[in-house]
Parts: sequence; structure tokens; C-alpha cells
Amino acid sequence: MSWADAIDILVVDLDGVVWIGGKTIEANVRALRKLQEHVKIYYVTNNSTKSRPEYALKLRSLGLDAWESNVISSGRAATLWLKKFTKARNVYLIGEEGLIWELEVEGYNIVDRGSKAEAVVVGLDRKLTYQKLAEALEALLKGAYFIATNPDSILPEEGSPIPGAGAIIAALEAASERKPDVIAGKPNPWIVTSTLGDIDYSRVAVVGDRVDTDVELALRIGAKPILTLTGVTRNLDEETLKRLREAKTVIVKDLEELLAR
Repeated sequence: MSWADAIDILVVDLDGVVWIGGKTIEANVRALRKLQEHVKIYYVTNNSTKSRPEYALKLRSLGLDAWESNVISSGRAATLWLKKFTKARNVYLIGEEGLIWELEVEGYNIVDRGSKAEAVVVGLDRKLTYQKLAEALEALLKGAYFIATNPDSILPEEGSPIPGAGAIIAALEAASERKPDVIAGKPNPWIVTSTLGDIDYSRVAVVGDRVDTDVELALRIGAKPILTLTGVTRNLDEETLKRLREAKTVIVKDLEELLAR
């Protein structure tokens, strides 16, 4: 693994790298078990539906060294952004249990009406209703801070992708004629820098399955991008391939191929 000599930390995506839906990507997990013996691994996800302890527990069940401290989620990033850059305490939420957990850990009050909200936090919500959109819209039209976890328009699942948080954001943008004040997840460097701080990112590699979030995140923080073709990205057109090569992106069919380099 001569390529790893210049790397101290791997920042590894989950959906599309470790698993797709409920199915483990076995080749990648086998490789990660070996890689964790040589480099520090942080697991990063734009999927805010689970809490960091839940993700860590699932990763450990696969034989990976993962604890809450080295799991980075868009839900955590959004919460830390709210805490650092706003004075909002009352939040209207479109999201699931993982995002609720992150907000409540930091003492945020999740309100049931948009009229009570100082901020609207939007993540993936597979129980989205028209009423939730209406309440969020009311808050946004009254000037509430608008923060989203991530821009992913689709989420890889077995068989076929499902709409992601980006699809929900698009609906609220269209209705409110407002864009989010911030999107905290990838490719925003904040998702990584809010946890890892001021380190030498030239010795970090970001591993992911998406060009628009994972590769872009790596480029924005000055890390090495590694693209694995096990998730959303399966085929690359010539123009994209050219851009990736110019950015010195390592492209592999899976992480076992990476081990062989």
C-alpha cells in the first residue's frame, strides 16, 4: 500500500461505500478492516436519519473500529453550525430520529408549529407529509433561519435510488423562493473541519461514491479524492473522467482494488 504512506487519515463515506440500503458492500468492508490497521478512519455520511452512536454500532457489527467520536454526520454538522453561527433555540424539523438526537443532545427545542420556529432544519425524512412542508414554509416566510443537512437529491438503495434530502430542499426552495442559508453536509468543508479541526489535510484522503459531494469535498479541503464505483457513480463520461484525472482522483471499482495499489 505505497499510496498510503502519505496518508494519515481516511474519511470514508457510508451509503454507497460501506453499504447500499440494507446490503453490505463486502469487498469494501474487507478492505476497510485491513486499512484500519494502518490509518485512522473517520466515517462520514450525509444521511442524517441515524444518530452517530447508531452508525457506530452498525459499523462495529461489520468488524470495523468505529465509535461515536469517529463518526461524522450531516446532522451533527448542521447542529454545530446552528450552535456556532446562530442564536436560534426553537427549531422546526423535517427529518428523522438521528437528526432529532443530534439537536436534542445540544439542547435545542424541537417545536411542532412553524410559527414557533427560529430555524428550520431539513434532512431526509421518509415520512414527509404535506403538513410538514406547510409548517416549514410558514417559518421560512416569517424569516426563520434555513439550514439543510445535505444536497443529495437521491439516496442509493437496493434496486433503485430513493429521493434524498435535496429533493425536499428543492420543494421548500420553490415554495419560499429562498435557498438554504447553509447546507452543512458534503461538499461543505464544515462537515469535516467541525470535527477534525485545523490539521494538515494534504495527508487526508476522502473515499466516496459520488463526484458532486465526496470528490468535491476532498478538493475543497485539500485532501486526496478516492472514488469507488460501488454506489451512485457506476459509469463516467469522458468529460467527467477528464476532470477527475486533472484533479488526481484515484478511481477504483472497489476498495480491494485500492489495497492492491
